[in-house]
Amino acid sequence: MPRTGAVTEKQLLLRLQEMEEINASLELLVEQRTNKLVEIVSTNGKFLSIIAHDLRSPFSSIIGILELLKMSLKEFNKNEIEEYVDIVYNSANNTLVLLDNLLVWAVSQNKEKNFKPVKINLYELLREEIENLKTLASQKQITLSHLIKPEVNVTADLQMVKTILRNLISNAIKYTNVNGEIVINACELKKFVEVTVKDNGIGISDENMRKLFKIDAFHSTPGTQDEKGTGLGLLLCKEFVELHGGNIRIESEAGKGSIFSFTLPHYI
Repeated sequence: MPRTGAVTEKQLLLRLQEMEEINASLELLVEQRTNKLVEIVSTNGKFLSIIAHDLRSPFSSIIGILELLKMSLKEFNKNEIEEYVDIVYNSANNTLVLLDNLLVWAVSQNKEKNFKPVKINLYELLREEIENLKTLASQKQITLSHLIKPEVNVTADLQMVKTILRNLISNAIKYTNVNGEIVINACELKKFVEVTVKDNGIGISDENMRKLFKIDAFHSTPGTQDEKGTGLGLLLCKEFVELHGGNIRIESEAGKGSIFSFTLPHYI
């Protein structure tokens, strides 16, 4: 008879078995966390590499063209000067959008602290964003307009919504040909408002659509005037929309244009 309180052989085996199961679970957890960390480090390394390349390229272009203008300004006619100035403007604007996205992305990493939903009137906000992007659209003689009603309101983080709109509209301008058209609209649902950005540009193939919104792909194709990008803007749009409990989707056909749609909580 074993002493009271003594551990029997059967109990000992059961405890050893429990410890083995716990150990196996811990090993699996460590492996999963390690793989996730490796994935994050790898992705961030690729991310930083692409960003560094995409920042260096436009700055090199801007400096090169300004140097050319400085050295040979008297030799160029008015049309040639305007052409070079347009190139510098577009390059500088694209770089500014990229830097703005990087800043917003960095701030958004602390979501609990920086996510501040407020009442936003979409009509007023969109009118402001269209005004800011009107010069960019005019470079390609693109008509930029919206059909949103004045009473449409959402509950959202102001800076994040600005980033979403700015990126989707800039993207539409990028992939729309000269004399094209971009229209923004909004449809009020029960709990959400669905915003659409529609263009009649070059569209996106099925293969390329599958690469969008993926952090490991960083997919971006040149615009209609060879505008460059990283794909970071769309990743930010997806992250910010989902943070609001909404979703983002795309309808597109190569050669016929695209429609980007996203939802935000309706203001109640």
